[in-house]
Amino acid sequence: MKTKEFLLTVLVSAGTTLVMTKGLDWCYPARVMAGEEANRELTVDRLIVRKELIVSDTGKPWDTGFEQHQIPRGMVVRSLAPEPDGKPGTAGLWVRSRIIKSEIDDPFDDRFHAINRDGSIFKAPGHISWNVWLDGAWRQVVNIQGEGLEYNEVPKEMWSGGNHPGRLRFQSFRPHHGEPLTDAILGQGKMSLGGGGYGGGGLPYPTEVLQLWGGKMEHMPVGKTPTPRVIKDDGSGEHRYALITVGPQGNRGPLSASVVAKGFATLAWDSANGADAFIVVRDGQELPGVLRIEGSEKRWTDKR
Repeated sequence: MKTKEFLLTVLVSAGTTLVMTKGLDWCYPARVMAGEEANRELTVDRLIVRKELIVSDTGKPWDTGFEQHQIPRGMVVRSLAPEPDGKPGTAGLWVRSRIIKSEIDDPFDDRFHAINRDGSIFKAPGHISWNVWLDGAWRQVVNIQGEGLEYNEVPKEMWSGGNHPGRLRFQSFRPHHGEPLTDAILGQGKMSLGGGGYGGGGLPYPTEVLQLWGGKMEHMPVGKTPTPRVIKDDGSGEHRYALITVGPQGNRGPLSASVVAKGFATLAWDSANGADAFIVVRDGQELPGVLRIEGSEKRWTDKR
């Protein structure tokens, strides 16, 4: 290429670059104007991040001096993309400071979803743990874990969309113990409390309302069966109503005093200590099924 043509090519390239650069500045409002930098805003219908999303005022994922601890400067979201060394990545969300959640006309709903790779049930879908930094790693101090019942308690083929039983396990680390010891197991209206490992399997699952393994227990008697109150009736003819309490282990309490209504009635009654459910007795006959009603005052309408 001749010298004159070469210089012309360089000048055209430089001019094109300058025009494009200035053109982009003119097209986008994010320019320095009157000494102030305008906000930059990106609006999209869907944002796909294949590896990592960082929200940080410094542009760095971790706070200075806390890189090893992985304490985020703001927020870090990572996918399963491989690490630079080729090892599988760890998907997760790291958040610095508060997580503030708000909702309108809907309750808060935090869920832990987990499934085995083959699609089968993962019976321990998640836990909440409180950790401290010791010996170069985050160490659990206490944790709460949700878990499904064992298959020898409820066979796998009996699990369904309307029956997916579980319980909570509360664990803590104690001095001179290398593993967390189960302090309490709670679920199915029954609870085990105790001293921990028992051979490495944790606390035995409870078969009674409360089982205490070691220590002293104070027994609270089951409360008196409440007498129902008639709120209203349809006036179709006299009926007598009474209640029977049922404990979470299935034990039945005594029959309450009866009340008279002038028809099929709507009843109300107060809670009873130790009662997990109630059976309504109409005219001396137990109505089928048990009632599990929340609240300090129970209300039930006789649907004939």
